[in-house]
Amino acid sequence: MRRLRVLRENVGKLVLKSLGALWPPNFLVVMRHAASRARREPWRPSVVELVANEGPTEEPLALAVGWLKHSQDVVGTGGVGSYELFGWTTGYPEVTGYIIPTIWDCHRLTGDPDLARRATRMADWELSIQQPGGGWEGGAAGDGEPPIVFNSGQVIRGLARTYEELGDEKYMQSAIRAADWIVSTQDADGSWTTANFRQMKRVYDSYVSAPLARLAQTNGREDYAEAARRNCEFVLSQRRDNGWFDLCDNSPYFNDAPSTHTICYTIDGLLETGEQLDDPRLVEAGAASADALMRCVSDSGYLPGRLDASWRPRVNWVCLTGSAQLGIILMKLHARTGREDYLEMARTLAGFLVYVQKLGAIGADRTGALTGSYPIWGTYAPLRFPCWATKYFLDLLLSLRRAADPGDAAQNLATSV
Repeated sequence: MRRLRVLRENVGKLVLKSLGALWPPNFLVVMRHAASRARREPWRPSVVELVANEGPTEEPLALAVGWLKHSQDVVGTGGVGSYELFGWTTGYPEVTGYIIPTIWDCHRLTGDPDLARRATRMADWELSIQQPGGGWEGGAAGDGEPPIVFNSGQVIRGLARTYEELGDEKYMQSAIRAADWIVSTQDADGSWTTANFRQMKRVYDSYVSAPLARLAQTNGREDYAEAARRNCEFVLSQRRDNGWFDLCDNSPYFNDAPSTHTICYTIDGLLETGEQLDDPRLVEAGAASADALMRCVSDSGYLPGRLDASWRPRVNWVCLTGSAQLGIILMKLHARTGREDYLEMARTLAGFLVYVQKLGAIGADRTGALTGSYPIWGTYAPLRFPCWATKYFLDLLLSLRRAADPGDAAQNLATSV
């Protein structure tokens, strides 16, 4: 029944996407996914082991950067959008917000001034569409959604980083306005509902607590730190002994089996906030949940996209965003602990993602990006190349590149991007 409800809510877009899938370049991508699924783990010998043994090559990294540039150019406003099989969306305030630090990272590695200009343009676009109360609208620009706490927290990430890079106070003042609004809407139990997506209590708002905690350190704002602590206490209250989280999905229908995307938001938010506030409890909780999730990945890098309260798979597709996020989390834990199993699994996940990136490499609208799901018709962002999947994929590749060859990473990437 719940799947029928989801279909009814999205029937219009699904019809358009299905028609768009008949366009020859899109149809070829769908057929590549179908052929891949007809074989048993074809990615392992050709890609996963190469990445696991040697680290990612520059090509997938450069292609991912190129696709984000292409998206910004097509959208035209300064924001970054997604490619649906029937065309491009407008820019996403939320996603553009957390893409900004990724583009600054690429600029720092390469020295490419075009990347600095692009990151600045993204940040200026965010300033131009900030709502009077301090937040940013949900969804894509022009969708008409009200300001959303989660989305606004992600824009803070981009503005804070741009302030660090440029020293222009306008970016910090915009971030502070947003943080003030977020804190003002917090519920008594530490969650956010009234100004959040579908007014639902969700633990993945720990990914909002992290930028609040960062601003607290930068500006000496104890109210931001306290809001972050209270939210993370709420998150811990929903965490089970085996590391799984209640109230973790971003829909009202799948809390019994949340997506790996929102599970990883939750874990990463705990890790980041714990580090910013020097709270080892949060870091330890996030790390233990990451360990549990890591055990769900096959030797070939296949991570089922929804997992129940016993960490059992509930679907036969991969949420590629979640796989990339888990890889990033494991790289953070590797840096903290030196554990080689974290690095090895991050490389395995990256190898699987590189394989899927190759499946979609047809034309400028697709080459370099990741689909929402593997296979492409999986029900997380189906028949779509969402910009956030490519952002996290790029972050994972950057982390692996730094770990593999920190001295030569800048030069290698500069010649490829």
